[in-house]
Amino acid sequence: MQNRKESIETELVALLKRAFAQRLSSVVVYGSYVTASWQAKASDINVLILLDECSVAALEQLGRTGHRFLRRNRITPLILSQTEFSRSADVFPMEYMDIIAQHRVLYGGDPTEHVQFSRRNLRHQLEHQLRGMMVGYRQLVVAARGRKRLLAAELRSSAGQVAALFRGLLRLHGIDAVPSDHQALVEQVGQAYGADVGPFVQLLALRQGAGTEPQQLLRELQPAVARLITIVDQYEIDR
Repeated sequence: MQNRKESIETELVALLKRAFAQRLSSVVVYGSYVTASWQAKASDINVLILLDECSVAALEQLGRTGHRFLRRNRITPLILSQTEFSRSADVFPMEYMDIIAQHRVLYGGDPTEHVQFSRRNLRHQLEHQLRGMMVGYRQLVVAARGRKRLLAAELRSSAGQVAALFRGLLRLHGIDAVPSDHQALVEQVGQAYGADVGPFVQLLALRQGAGTEPQQLLRELQPAVARLITIVDQYEIDR
């Protein structure tokens, strides 16, 4: 496994150097790839690529020369200029906190060292994401027309959003050491906020193949999301 990772990382950095040359500032892998939970050919590899300047021609060059390598290794590149990264922490605190919590620098300096966050911005993003989740579930009810197979497939897809949201909820509450196990993560949010998270546990179980009844789960998820929206909307941030 380690040899495979080293091979991927060496080829990735070489590819990025060819595409971006002197514009390449930092290459950082993050998320499950830097943990023991990553599985070759099954898990995605999230890569933050920082450039001095984002040139369209260089991006096209990366697409032409690297698309097979990126697809074969399930690499998801997040390409930003250094200025964009440093100035967007107020817009994407959930994502950037995840990067800071689990990352490893492959090339250049560590761009996360000087990133600062506001818990007010985190609260705003969490509320935005939760309200979007509620809208999505209502649209799903209309579009599915009771078709259980479609409901189950869409709910499995939406489950990927839960872990990121719940990590953000714990950090909003001042808990930085968040569990990597998704069920433990959800249960800790329930304890921290006194909220019913049972429907989210069922959603994660559905994603793992449990035989959950999707119509009933969707009915239970909506009030559970509504409760979290109210909690986050009314959450007071200490000055």
